[in-house]
Amino acid sequence: MEEKITYRAVCIIEDEEKIKLLADFTRAEILRLLSIKPMTETQLSQKLGLTKAAISYHLHLLEQANMIHIEKLEAEKHGILQKYYSPAAALFIVDPKKIPKEVKAYFIQEQIQFLRGVLSVLKKADNPPMVPSANMERLAVAFLNCLKMVGEKYAEKKIVEANAEAIRVKIYREALKRLMRRKEWKKAIGES
Repeated sequence: MEEKITYRAVCIIEDEEKIKLLADFTRAEILRLLSIKPMTETQLSQKLGLTKAAISYHLHLLEQANMIHIEKLEAEKHGILQKYYSPAAALFIVDPKKIPKEVKAYFIQEQIQFLRGVLSVLKKADNPPMVPSANMERLAVAFLNCLKMVGEKYAEKKIVEANAEAIRVKIYREALKRLMRRKEWKKAIGES
């Protein structure tokens, strides 16, 4: 029976250089894929449709930042050792107060996309609340703050790799509940 791999549920990122690393779709997707199961450079290359050199570059940056590590080494049929990488955590949450100006738009846009999905299913599905763009940005920042607060509760918890998506959903759900109690939410969707 194969040994179950465990890692931290959440890692709060406060270092500006590490936050910049996360403001990249490829690296974010590598971290997500690795949270499903340890993978090699070749497997990631095939899954993402990128060259091994490109994957190697991103893996190197993530490894230097201690966001991933080598989980195991396995010999191929030709005797070449393959490195299997795992993430340091299931979910990396950035501290919104530490996001560098040049990548802030990336993280705000990411949360706006999430909030659009949430808003589209609220109230009547055919008549979702209309939220002005400026309010969406404030809501996204407020949600980032809620994510950090909820994430801090899980920062020391360990999870089994198979539970990575479940813990991400749980944290987002708790952060959303927290946001919905805040004045930014009520103001944005026109509640008193």
